[in-house]
Amino acid sequence: MGALDGKIAVITGGGTGIGLAIAERFANEGAEVVIAGRRQQRLEDAAAQLGHGVRGVVTDVGDDAQVKRLIDSVPRVDLLVTCAGGAVFGAVETVPSKAWRDLFSDRFFGQLSACHYAVPKMAAGSAIILCSGIAGHAALVNYSGGAGLCGAVNAMGRSLSVELAPKGIRVNVLSPGLTRDTAIDWGVPPEQLGAFMDSLVSNIPLKRPGTVRDMADAAYFLATCSYATGQVIDIDGGWTAV
Repeated sequence: MGALDGKIAVITGGGTGIGLAIAERFANEGAEVVIAGRRQQRLEDAAAQLGHGVRGVVTDVGDDAQVKRLIDSVPRVDLLVTCAGGAVFGAVETVPSKAWRDLFSDRFFGQLSACHYAVPKMAAGSAIILCSGIAGHAALVNYSGGAGLCGAVNAMGRSLSVELAPKGIRVNVLSPGLTRDTAIDWGVPPEQLGAFMDSLVSNIPLKRPGTVRDMADAAYFLATCSYATGQVIDIDGGWTAV
């Protein structure tokens, strides 16, 4: 018997990286898992890798109608995890403003849209896990738009936790630090990437990046701890503690 037996979990961005690791953890704990992402083949490969009846629904989270279709594909939502969306790095004077707008479309409004459609299908005891990042707390060079995004998601999570508490729905925010095995384009030339990553690791008291499994462990805690709500959990090896 798994801790999530009988639960239906919808995970956006579930085809790769952190979302995939969370999907694996939840499926292993007995949840019926639906993963969403833009690329059908990637979702099919992920579902085959995970087993446990995991299925994929092609979804662009920046498209409200596609988010609605995703939520309509399940009879109810016990666990909603919103990991979809990328990152945009670059100096504020060089990054096109449209890139920031597109980033918000996916990673802020995509998460808000998922909540909009999922909440009517969520009963007391359900949980929402949003995803931001430590840029909401720690300044990262060449990531001003992303920092604003992370701060906005953190604020949204806290507000939703209060709004939805009377319904018995918990809301928390997973805030990853530097994490291996994710498809982030740091905007750094290949020959400079090693030194750049070393400079990031130097900020971390544990002196190593996190792993997607570290993030999945944190998501599992947020999914199962019935007294955790309104929290922004930085899983960052101590970066934001310094």
